[in-house]
Amino acid sequence: MNLKSRIKTVATNVAIAFFFSAIFVLCYYYVIEGKISTFINLINTTAVKKNSDEEVSSYNFETNKLLNYPKYGKKFATLKIDSIDLSLPVYHGDTLKLLRYGVGHFAGSYFPGENGTIILAAHNTKGFFDRLDEINKGDKVIIDADYAKFEYKVYDYKIVKETNLDAFKIQHDEEILIMYTCYPINRSVVGRKTQRFVVYAKKVGVINE
Repeated sequence: MNLKSRIKTVATNVAIAFFFSAIFVLCYYYVIEGKISTFINLINTTAVKKNSDEEVSSYNFETNKLLNYPKYGKKFATLKIDSIDLSLPVYHGDTLKLLRYGVGHFAGSYFPGENGTIILAAHNTKGFFDRLDEINKGDKVIIDADYAKFEYKVYDYKIVKETNLDAFKIQHDEEILIMYTCYPINRSVVGRKTQRFVVYAKKVGVINE
């Protein structure tokens, strides 16, 4: 085999290797990564509470506990913040797939009404949490769940690094609502964002209607 043929063969092999590498990366991000995220969240769910196969959740107002929980991936509430004109569905779970449709509830956190920390996340794109950084202290937040409606009041917000896990610490004896999205909230900033805009709110009470 002459030199020209060898070069052609090597180039062909490199092109084939590059093609299959690209296919693998795409499969990872769109298939495998999502499944891994789902698996991790399911483990977190088991660590905090037990899922139920029942479709409709119910709530004990005396004990502040859910009698049964929403299925993973199920919409169980609507998040409303009038001050930033926001009304979005809330899904149990925060995989990339679920975040395409609304707000994701971190499965390792508590549900509304359980007197523990609730963690909600959404993309910072238009129609989701793109105005979250316009929120002010004292603003009212409503979580209208299938089983009850809860009111919260914003008391703090800050920008943190994505690695700052203390900003998302789970409290077990006080109902704190944590909402976050990628920061900066600016479409002109391309690439991976390593900061998060985090909002904190405390439960005011249950809305009886």
